[in-house]
Amino acid sequence: MPTFRAAALTALALISSASPVLAAEAVPSPPLAPVTPLVPEAGCPALDPPPTEEDRDRYLCGDRRLGPRELPADGPVGELVEGYDRLGGLTPVEFLDRWATEDGWDYPEHDGFVVEDGKPVQELRKLPEGWMLDRFGSPWGTFLAPAGASYAERALPPDSLNTWPDGPEHNYNCYEVVRPVIALVGPIAPHFEQPGGGEQLLVPAEQVPEAGGEGYVPVNDLLEWRYLEQRSTSECLFPEEFAA
Repeated sequence: MPTFRAAALTALALISSASPVLAAEAVPSPPLAPVTPLVPEAGCPALDPPPTEEDRDRYLCGDRRLGPRELPADGPVGELVEGYDRLGGLTPVEFLDRWATEDGWDYPEHDGFVVEDGKPVQELRKLPEGWMLDRFGSPWGTFLAPAGASYAERALPPDSLNTWPDGPEHNYNCYEVVRPVIALVGPIAPHFEQPGGGEQLLVPAEQVPEAGGEGYVPVNDLLEWRYLEQRSTSECLFPEEFAA
């Protein structure tokens, strides 16, 4: 009759040979493949963290500040960006070095109006009912423009063409004046490597009884108070000329 010690050793040997855990420990794992870092495209900034594949597909250089990778070629916005050179001949790095700041963009003084003799060129005008306005940006902003002005004439940064989550395509909104309102109107100064020269509009709070206070009225409030109504972007493509 075998001793207790011999029986125990025999049982342990059987368990060890049948155990998948112990068997796996005996086989070394294959080495992991090295991770190849994404190399920035020529002239593109080296971002930290690097852009995701989704951002590289969506934005120029994978950097949302530089706008969509491909400019629109069709529809109302395609018409407005025809001939637009987003970087004005600079490389992406040169453009960002010149115009980007730590918290956004280096926007022009005097709200972007042309300045002559140290003063912005602007005047109050009554916007007539039925006139079309548009805007690249959310309705929480204040700047508007006569519908149909080219993107280069607006002297905006390239990221204003991005399509944001839950936002309109290429950030473009079209509005109709349904109730006359007084706006501050004037020519746009060159900026962001763009010529400017279009017109921009701001509605002073003092010109809107519902607003009170100071500053300029956001588009969202002009919609709520029924001075403006949202329209299809196609309605802003060929608007009637504005009469002062």
